[in-house]
Amino acid sequence: MTKRTMTTGLLALVLSLSTMATALAYDFPSTNDINRTNNFPHVNLVESGAGFVTLQFVNDTNSLAFFEYRIDGEVLTSGTSHPVVTGDFIYEGVSLDSRNVEDPVHAFRTFEANSTVEVRLALGGERDWDFDWVTFEALPDASTKDDCRTGGWETYGFANQGQCIRFVETGQDSR
Repeated sequence: MTKRTMTTGLLALVLSLSTMATALAYDFPSTNDINRTNNFPHVNLVESGAGFVTLQFVNDTNSLAFFEYRIDGEVLTSGTSHPVVTGDFIYEGVSLDSRNVEDPVHAFRTFEANSTVEVRLALGGERDWDFDWVTFEALPDASTKDDCRTGGWETYGFANQGQCIRFVETGQDSR
């Protein structure tokens, strides 16, 4: 291998590493909690249970807010490039338009999830309100018969122990 080839290879490695370092680069100026305190767009946990999370999206400003969400740590590797978060893509989301509306705009969504639902605000009318992924945890579902015993079935929202054990054995959910 020549000195020139080694130098070119090293340069290519440095450039690829610096590109990776800038991926997902964005200094989010706010947090969900700060936004809630200041009546800016935010999300609230309504309920979390076995296999689900219910969230309330709130926009009490005279603007548009688009809350992106992802389920169970999903990471997009293709799609529409994100105009704000360098190196990322736009996720599915909830759009709340409160322009020319006096009362706060709310939307409730229940998500099926094995472990987490994450929400970020990086699209909308005001960059100062953007916040990075906020995690809301779903409770794990029953996975063994022992999970269903000694009243455990109630924790998972089943009507009785037999219904819970049937779910563990067959995967059919009759809650």
